[in-house]
Amino acid sequence: MTTKQDIERELTRIQNQNGLGRLEVDTPSGKLDAALVAVDGIGCAFESLTYQTDKLAASTVKDLKKLSDALTAKLNYLMEPISAVELDADSCTVQCRSNPPQQGEDGRSYYELLVRKGGDIILCRYLKQPGQPRHTIPAHVTREVLARLGEDFVAAVG
Repeated sequence: MTTKQDIERELTRIQNQNGLGRLEVDTPSGKLDAALVAVDGIGCAFESLTYQTDKLAASTVKDLKKLSDALTAKLNYLMEPISAVELDADSCTVQCRSNPPQQGEDGRSYYELLVRKGGDIILCRYLKQPGQPRHTIPAHVTREVLARLGEDFVAAVG
């Protein structure tokens, strides 16, 4: 089975179990994991999408920046374009965010993509309300977009 087929199988399983659960897909180079808060026949909402792989264990900040650049170029199908905002050499992490974020009546919402040396690629959506700390909110995507995200994470690492 392909990664896309495995993700679709997991989405169907979770949809049949009240639409709430954890998506877990093993790939040849790592593991995809998503905390799903809703799944229906068309779309889903996730709190986080993570790809864990040992292939990033020996990466340098330069390697991670190259990987994050490749990912941000591919993820042009999300609501907002994503670009790198910070490179942390000490923790060997590249942080990318929606640029520009979406402005709404309740504040700014944006995607955040972290690429870390420990072997994680993590995508979350945040809401920042005026005068309040940011907090995660569900990212609403079609089933096809979630499968594409998973495939793009796996392909970017190689």
